[in-house]
Amino acid sequence: MSRSIDVIFYDGVVSKPHHAQLSAQSETEVVLRYGERLEHQKRYSYNDMTLIGALGKLNPIIELNDDARIEFQGELPEWFNLGAKNVHHSIWKLERSPSLIIFSVIFVIAFVIGLVKWGVPTASHYVAFQLPENSMKKLGDEAEEYVLNNWTAPSTLAKGQKDLITQQYLTTIAEGKPAKLVFREGSHLGANAVALPNNTIIVTDELIAMAHSDQEILGVLAHEQGHLIQRHSLQQGLTSLGLSVLYIAMTGDSSDLFTSLPMAMVGANYSRKFESEADMYALKLMDRKGIEVSHFANFLQRLSDETEAAEKSDGKDKANKADQKSATSTPSAQNETDEKHSPLEIFEALSSHPATAERIQMVRDFEKQQKK
Repeated sequence: MSRSIDVIFYDGVVSKPHHAQLSAQSETEVVLRYGERLEHQKRYSYNDMTLIGALGKLNPIIELNDDARIEFQGELPEWFNLGAKNVHHSIWKLERSPSLIIFSVIFVIAFVIGLVKWGVPTASHYVAFQLPENSMKKLGDEAEEYVLNNWTAPSTLAKGQKDLITQQYLTTIAEGKPAKLVFREGSHLGANAVALPNNTIIVTDELIAMAHSDQEILGVLAHEQGHLIQRHSLQQGLTSLGLSVLYIAMTGDSSDLFTSLPMAMVGANYSRKFESEADMYALKLMDRKGIEVSHFANFLQRLSDETEAAEKSDGKDKANKADQKSATSTPSAQNETDEKHSPLEIFEALSSHPATAERIQMVRDFEKQQKK
C-alpha cells in the first residue's frame, strides 16, 4: 500500500498552488515534495500542523507554522498521524450524512420551539424577579412617560370621583402594597387599565364610564394589582425581547434592553397564562373582601361586547376607505399606502386585555365553587 498521496501545496510565499506529494517520514514527521518534477522537498512535524476540519463538501486543510498550507483532495490517509484527525474526520463524515442532516434540521426546529415556548418565558420570569427595585422604577417610569405622552390625554373625571376610587382601592385592594393610581383620558388606549413595573396603574376615563358599579372598577383594579404583584408586564416585555434576554445572559450588557424594553412592556399583549393568574388573584381578593365576583364577570362581558362592536365598526370603516382608495389611487400608490401602518394600528394589533369567553367562564366557575 502506497504511503504517498497527491495534495495541493501553498508555500506561503506566493499564492500559486503547487502539485505535491505527501508521504510519511516517521511516526512524527511527513515529507512534502512539490514543483514541476517534485524537485523541492520539505519536512514537517505533526506538532507544526493545525488541522482545519472539513466542512460539508470541503476537503481537509492543514495550516503550517511557516504560513504554508496543504489541501487534501479527499479524506485524510490512515497513516497520517495527526492527533486531532480522528475527531475531525468523524465530524466531517457525519456532516455528509443525509440522515444526520435531516435529524439536525428537526432538532434545531424543536430546540427553537422549546426555547420560545419554555426557555425564554422561564428566563424572563427569573430575570423579572431578580431585577432590583431601582431598575424596575427606571423601566416603569420610561413606560409611563410614553403612555402619558403618546397614548393618553389628561383625565376629565371630577376630582371627587378620582379621590373616591383611589380611597376604595387603598382600603380594599392594595392590602399593604399600594400602587400609584393615574387617571387619564384613553385616547389610543380606549377603555383600559395598564399596570407598569414602577408600581403604577393607569386607568382610563373610558373604563370608568363603562363600569356600572364601584365593584366592577374594584374588580379591574384587583386584576391589575395581580399583574403588579407577579410582575407580568416586565415578564411579558422580557419575553417579547427574548433575544435581548439571551444577549444579557451571555454578556451582562443590558444597554439594549433598557432602551427598548419600556415600549415592549406597554405594547405587548399579555399571555393567557398571565391573564389567568391576574384574574385568579382578583377573584380570590374580591372573595376575601366580600365583593361578588360576578361584578368582574359582568364587566368582562361588557368589555368583550364593546370591543367586538368596535372591531366590526372599524372593519367597515377600513373597507370603505379601501374602496375609496382603490377608486382614486393608481396601483403603485395603492400598494405603497397598504404597506404603511400607523402607530395606532400597530398598537391595536397588540394591545391590552382581551375579555375572552374562557376568562368569563373561569369567573363563573369560581363563583359556583365559592357558593358550595
